Amino acid sequence: MAATILVPLDGTDKDDRALAIAAAFARLADGALHLIRVCEAPDGRPAAEAPASGHDGAARPDEDAAERSIRAAADWLAPIAHRPVTWEVVPAPDVAEALLHRAAELDAALVVVATRAPRPLDRAIRGSVADRLAREGPRPVVLVPPGAEHAAGKRVELRRALVPLDESAAARDMVDHLLALPRAGDLEWVLLEVVPPPHAALVDALRGETRHAVAERAERRLEAVAERLRARGATVDVRVVEADVPAAIISGAVRQELVDFIAISTRGARGLERWVLGSVAESVVRTAEVPVLLRTPTR
Repeated sequence: MAATILVPLDGTDKDDRALAIAAAFARLADGALHLIRVCEAPDGRPAAEAPASGHDGAARPDEDAAERSIRAAADWLAPIAHRPVTWEVVPAPDVAEALLHRAAELDAALVVVATRAPRPLDRAIRGSVADRLAREGPRPVVLVPPGAEHAAGKRVELRRALVPLDESAAARDMVDHLLALPRAGDLEWVLLEVVPPPHAALVDALRGETRHAVAERAERRLEAVAERLRARGATVDVRVVEADVPAAIISGAVRQELVDFIAISTRGARGLERWVLGSVAESVVRTAEVPVLLRTPTR
């Protein structure tokens, strides 16, 4: 059975970049695409009880417009993706809850959603539907930031992946997750680890390590992962960078390394669960010019 890529749409311009990136991930995952538009339910019923429009009963005017919009999106997407495309419009009082529910029903392998442009005093994704999908759902989520607008309406190919790593098992699990994709062999990899800068040498000393030893250990760790990938025939570059702000290094590496997407775990070293969404990934998504794949480890 083919994997399902769930693509939430809302009828705004950002749908175009979500569709283009979703098609690219569907080809990488050898999966089918399912488009979904959630409209507010008139009677407050939960998504599990509210009927989808286009089946039994007449659709409300806003649902009718949503159907026309999502059908047009599916018609555009099918020849671009070369994958099966289905769609639905769902009435529900809570958009994120409805999407999480549908992702579970479909056993979606991936959810691809575009984030909105930040407003004054806004953190870009915090509190949004995209944020809730990444925080509350167990499934990998691809956030397509405003910086990826250049992908809108185009056929996109995912050839080169930037994978930030650290010493955690969760970070290494991201590599395993990508390797499990049917077309993982088509990827070129850039493995990146950010280590403390020179002024953090005192902290390293307290841990019983010199700064040089920390960087050296990181490079050995990345090379071990790289050897696994090279054994699969992959092209791999390894980068160890000294810096205070990992997010800036990750975002900057997009242009320096000419990568097509970033893949990062939502749980880092030292047991900081979902550390990424509170700091690193939120900043990366706000400034990145490519999609960001977030994955929450199951253990």
